Amino acid sequence: MGSKKAYHLEQILLTGLTHLRLLKPSGSYLKKNAERNLAMGIMCLTVFLMLFITSIDGIPLHIDAGRYETARGIALGLFIASCYYFLLLQYPNYRKGLIGERKVTKALSATLTGDYSLFDDVMLQSMKSGNIDHIVVGPTGIFVIETKNFKGKISYHGDNWEGVGRKSPSRQARINAMKVKKILTSSDQKSRPLWVQGIVVLADPKAKVTEKKPPEHVKVFRLNELADYIRSQPKRFEAWEIGQIEAEIKNKIQPN
Repeated sequence: MGSKKAYHLEQILLTGLTHLRLLKPSGSYLKKNAERNLAMGIMCLTVFLMLFITSIDGIPLHIDAGRYETARGIALGLFIASCYYFLLLQYPNYRKGLIGERKVTKALSATLTGDYSLFDDVMLQSMKSGNIDHIVVGPTGIFVIETKNFKGKISYHGDNWEGVGRKSPSRQARINAMKVKKILTSSDQKSRPLWVQGIVVLADPKAKVTEKKPPEHVKVFRLNELADYIRSQPKRFEAWEIGQIEAEIKNKIQPN
């Protein structure tokens, strides 16, 4: 992976930078999923409208389905349900996720200095699906971030969440942190025990959040609290170690 001196020299130069280094920009995971669900929703809506219009008596486009009228009614129900699923559930969720991740990137870029680096929208080679929203590497540790961008009332009791969809963001943040720690400890980057912190960030300032019980081994913050927490942690890594960690993460990322 190179000598300590080489990494040390590189990091001395980097620490003179005033802004966070973006080592991997956001990929297409959320955007592709948003576009896919939008396209599926439009297709289902088109088919529904065609079936609905042709079922109306007294208009030129009416088609008498005869004994298949019941089947047409069932198809109408299935297609309108599909429209609801793709257009009103899935598409907005992916769209909100994309906006939330951009908020986090913008906030960290404006507040962290050049001795910190950011990886956005990460798919590790060991991952078959899903992604890691953000990984921050710096002198105060490695931070694996799960972003949620929901409005309204949000509450959590350990890993049990309400108001953020079906999956538990704290459980996901903890799993992703373990994955990152595993790829680093399996490499020759073993100068000292690695400290990897899972974090859930609630990106919408209008959300009303209630903590009933904190999740284990995961921190939960609003967006305006995130950078302060990262900077306030004790120093854990030297400059040359940060360089090694960054290089190893780069080597284990899938291209997207």
